[in-house]
Amino acid sequence: MMKINLLGQEAPELKFAVASSTSAQQVLVFVVALAVSMSTVGFVYYYWSHQISQAQAALRREQIRQKELASVRTQNQEYQKQLKTLEERIQTIQMLQAKRQGPVDLMEGLGATVNQTQDLYLLQVTPEGNVLHIRGEANRVPAIAQFIKALTSSQRFADVKLRQYYQDNQNGRTNFKFNLDCAYVSPEKAKPAGGGKSTMAARPPERGR
Repeated sequence: MMKINLLGQEAPELKFAVASSTSAQQVLVFVVALAVSMSTVGFVYYYWSHQISQAQAALRREQIRQKELASVRTQNQEYQKQLKTLEERIQTIQMLQAKRQGPVDLMEGLGATVNQTQDLYLLQVTPEGNVLHIRGEANRVPAIAQFIKALTSSQRFADVKLRQYYQDNQNGRTNFKFNLDCAYVSPEKAKPAGGGKSTMAARPPERGR
C-alpha cells in the first residue's frame, strides 16, 4: 500500500544521505587541499635546499680560492722583500766600490800629471767634494805652467784655476810656491782630453834674492 507524506517533511533516510554526501565532499576538499599544500611545501623545501647546497658549495670554492690567493700574495711579498734586499746589497757594493776606486783613480791621475812635469812637487792635496785644492812648489815658473797644462789635458781634471804663486827663498835656495784648484772628473764622466780650460793669476813681481 502506498504511503503519502501529507505533512511535507523529508524522510530521515534522505536527510542522512544528504548529510553524508556533504561531509564526504568536505573531507575530499580537505584531503585535496592538504595534498596540494604538502606538495607545495615539499617543492619549496627541495628548491631552497638545492639553492642552499649550491650556495654552500660556491662558498667553499671561494674559500679555497681565497686561501690560494692569500698564499700567492704571501709568496709575492716574500719575493719582493728578497728583491729589495738584493737591490740594497748591490747598491751598497757599488757605493763601496766607487769609494774605493775613486781615490785610487785620483792619485793615479795626479801622479801621471806630476810625472809629466820636472822640478815640481806637491805639498798638499785637499779634496772638497769633487774640487781639489792643491798646494805645491817648483824650482822654476815654467814647471808650474807645464803642470797646469798637464792637468788641463787630462780627462780626469777640469776647471783648473791657479790661485796664486810666489817666489820663496829658503836656505839660500830659490823656489816658487803655488796654490791651484781643479775639479776631479770620475772615469765614467770623463770627456776627451784637451777639453778643459785653465786660468792663471797674474805673476806677482819676484822678490830679490
